[in-house]
Amino acid sequence: MKLISQENSQALRNPWVLGFLTFLVVFLSANAVFIYLAFSDRPNLVVDNYYERGKEYQKKLDVQANQEELGWTGNLMLPGETRVNKPAVYEAQILGENARAVELDSVKIFAYRPSDMDKDFNAEMQPVGSGRYQTELTFEYPGNWDIIVEAKQGENEHLITRRIYIDP
Repeated sequence: MKLISQENSQALRNPWVLGFLTFLVVFLSANAVFIYLAFSDRPNLVVDNYYERGKEYQKKLDVQANQEELGWTGNLMLPGETRVNKPAVYEAQILGENARAVELDSVKIFAYRPSDMDKDFNAEMQPVGSGRYQTELTFEYPGNWDIIVEAKQGENEHLITRRIYIDP
């Protein structure tokens, strides 16, 4: 009968000890890889003006709450095919209560690229009919874009939001 001592090498042959040591090595290796990845690349979701953008977002939420009180409805009509560097017409229809056209002071369309705020742009939409506004946009980069149409009449605002994909 062997006594337990530091010279006893049978402990390293035990499957439970080997399993625990393997788990420990894998766990520490995975953590090291994650730490390296966290420090090797700058996160793309961090913006310089986070406070101002947060205040703007809160304003947008307030506008959405006001939209329900106004009774306005909006629809964004997208082109059939959207490709990079190919101009396409985007049209918005904004109607008031009882589906009547609303006389608006301004209608703007904003295109936000979620992965890179330097590529964001906007354009003024022109009236083309009763409650209908349109503009021609050209996207220079492929991928996902968030489209926001902002219609203003005095202090009242109406927002139409949509996510689109631009093909390469």
